[in-house]
Amino acid sequence: MTIASIFLAVSTALQVGDVRVGFSLAMGDGTNVNSVVTVADMESLAVETNGNTIAATWRGHPKCGAGFSVSARFNLLPDGGFGYDGLSYSGNINKAPVRRIAFPEIVVPRTDKMAIFRPRYTGEMFRPDWPKMKPGQKVFEVGVAKKAFNCMAAIDENATSHFLDQRGDARLHASSFEAEVGTSPDTLVLRTVYCPPRSEKLRESGAMPYSGVYAPYRGGWYEAAKLHRRWLETQPWFRAASARDFSKLREIALWMWSRGGVAVSEPPVHWFIKETGLKVALDWYWWHNVPYDTAYPFFWPPRDGEDAFKAAVRRMRDAGAFVQVYTNGMLWDEDDPRWADGGIDCAIVEETGEVRSRTYNPFTNQRQAHMCGEAPKFQKMIRDLERKLALTGLDGVYMDMISCYAHRQCFNPRHSHALGDARALIEGYRRLADAVRADNPGLLLSSEATSETYLDEFESVIVHYTAWERFGFGEMPTSEPVPAVSVIYRGACTMFGSFATPGGVPGWDPLWGACKDASDVEAIVAKYPDQFAVEFARGVAWGLQPTVHGFTMRDVANPRIADDVQFIKDTSRFYFEHREFLFDGEMLSPARLDCATKRVEFLRASSYKRPHESKVCVQRALPVVFHSEWRAPDGRKAAVLVNWTREPQRYGIDFDGMKATGIMPARSWKLHLKD
Repeated sequence: MTIASIFLAVSTALQVGDVRVGFSLAMGDGTNVNSVVTVADMESLAVETNGNTIAATWRGHPKCGAGFSVSARFNLLPDGGFGYDGLSYSGNINKAPVRRIAFPEIVVPRTDKMAIFRPRYTGEMFRPDWPKMKPGQKVFEVGVAKKAFNCMAAIDENATSHFLDQRGDARLHASSFEAEVGTSPDTLVLRTVYCPPRSEKLRESGAMPYSGVYAPYRGGWYEAAKLHRRWLETQPWFRAASARDFSKLREIALWMWSRGGVAVSEPPVHWFIKETGLKVALDWYWWHNVPYDTAYPFFWPPRDGEDAFKAAVRRMRDAGAFVQVYTNGMLWDEDDPRWADGGIDCAIVEETGEVRSRTYNPFTNQRQAHMCGEAPKFQKMIRDLERKLALTGLDGVYMDMISCYAHRQCFNPRHSHALGDARALIEGYRRLADAVRADNPGLLLSSEATSETYLDEFESVIVHYTAWERFGFGEMPTSEPVPAVSVIYRGACTMFGSFATPGGVPGWDPLWGACKDASDVEAIVAKYPDQFAVEFARGVAWGLQPTVHGFTMRDVANPRIADDVQFIKDTSRFYFEHREFLFDGEMLSPARLDCATKRVEFLRASSYKRPHESKVCVQRALPVVFHSEWRAPDGRKAAVLVNWTREPQRYGIDFDGMKATGIMPARSWKLHLKD
C-alpha cells in the first residue's frame, strides 16, 4: 500500500485509513472566544510526502488573511497510526490572540459499545449512553489540573480501539484531552488541547510545543496504558525517576493518614508496630498550630509545642516508624492579615483579573489563594518551613496539591512571565521541589496524585481516588475506576492511599470549634458496613501501599468494627509478604474472574461534610472479589485476590492459561502463583 492511499487530502481535511484528522484554533480577547478556525474554513490544503513523513499545509482564511497558514507534520507508523510533531501557524492578521490549539482532532468510527478511557484520577472507563447524545455534544474534558497521565483511548474490545497521547514536552505545558460526538453519524472526535501564553508575538505566529501518537489497536484500557508506558520508558527523566532509591518506602506495610495532635496520632503507630511487627508510615495532618485549611502557609509552630512535637517524632522513629507531615505547597490564605504583605504578588491571577482562590473549608469559610510558580516570597516561606520540619528528624514532608494542581495558566501582570504562561508556573514549582530537596538532604518528598509533570520530583504520592464512590466520581457501569496509574507509573514513584476510615467518622479539627452533631455520627455511618473494606481493599489490590484514614485508638476499642481492624492487620501482612509483586512487580493484563456481585451503599462524606449533609452512592453490582495480576522481577507471575465481604465467596479465575477455582474466607487475601 502506498503512502498516498493511506494518507489522503479530502477537500481540506486529511484522511488516514478510517480516521479523519483536523485541527481548530480558538481566538479571542479577554475571556471571549471571537472566532474558531477549523480545517473546513481554510481555502486550500497541500500535502507533501517523503518516505513515511507527511507535511500538510493549510492556507488562507476569511478572518485570518490570505497569507495565513497552518502546518503539521506526521510520521506514518506500521500499525496504521501516526506520530504528530505538533502544529504551527503564521501570517495571522486577526488581532485577537490564539487562546487554544486543538490538535490533532481525530474523527474515528463509533459503535454503541464503545467506552472512553480517560485520564481522570487513577484512570476511568466511561460508558456514555450514545443513543441519547446529540451530534457535537461534549463527552468529556479532562483539564490541565487533575490529569493523571497524558493519554486517552476510545475502546471497543470487539473491534478497533483508538489511542491518542501527548509526548515530548507536553508535561511542561497546559494541555488537556477532550472527546465529543461527531457531526457525522456514528463518529467520535478525540482531541488534545494546548493553551498557549498570550504574548504579543504569538498573535501572528506560534506552535504547539509537544508531539504525540495516534494508534489504532486491539484491546482495552490496559493496552492503552502500556502503549504510553513504553514511550515513558524511553525518556531520560522517567528512567532517572525509576532509578531513585525507594528502599525506605519499600519497607512500609501500612500508611496511617492521621489527623490530630500528638495524643491522637502517635498511639496508633505504636499499637500497629506492637501488634504486627511491621513498619508503619504516619502521614500526619493537623500537627500544625493553625486550623486546617486556614492561615496557610503559616503552619509553624506545632500545636502541641515544638518540644512535644520533636519528642513524638523521635519516639515513633525509634520504634521503627516512617514519619512525614502535611504542608500545603500552593496555598496562601487570602483572608489572613499577612496576605497584605505580598500575597497578591505571588498569586495566580485568572484572565478575568481575579485571584484564583477557593473556599475549601465551609466551617471556617476562608479563601485559599493559589500561588504561581513565580512567587519568590511564598516559596521562601515554604522552604523555611520545610527546613524547620527537617530539623525535627522527620523522614519526609508532604507538599499538598502541587502534583495535581500546579499546571495552570497565570495572568498576573506583576510577574515577569508572559500572561498565561503555564510552563513558567510549572518550572517554578519544579525548582521549589528541587530547592527543598537540596536544603534538606535525605528528606523524602510527597504530594497529591499522579502526574507526569512532577513524577520525578516526588518520591511518593497519595492516590485517594480509590475511594471512588465517597467523592461522588460516578457509579458503575457508567463510570468505572481502573488502575491505569499502576501500569503507567509503576517503579517510578511510590503510590499509597485511600480515604478508607474504619469508624466511618469524618475528621473534625477541634480548632474549627465544636462539632454540633458528633453524637449522631456513628449511628449514621453504621448504615454503610461495607464501605471501609471496599475502599481499603481496592487500592491494595491495585498495588498501592495499604492506607487507612483517620484511624484512632477509639477504633481499636470499638467492637462494632473489630473485623475491620483485623482486616487492616491481615491486609498489611499480606502486602508486606508479597512486595516482590505488589511493590517491585509489573502489573499484567487483567485476568478473567468469575464471582458474585453485591449491592453496596456508600456515604459520600469527607472532612468538609458532616454525615447528615451527605448523599449516598449506590453500586448495584460490585464484584465481591477484587483481583489483579503481577509479574515479579524474577519472572514469576501471580494473581492477587481479596474477598472484602463478611461472608465466604466462591471464585473462578482464568489467568494466562492458569485456571483455578475456590472458596475464599471472609475478609481474606490469596496469592495464586502461576506454575
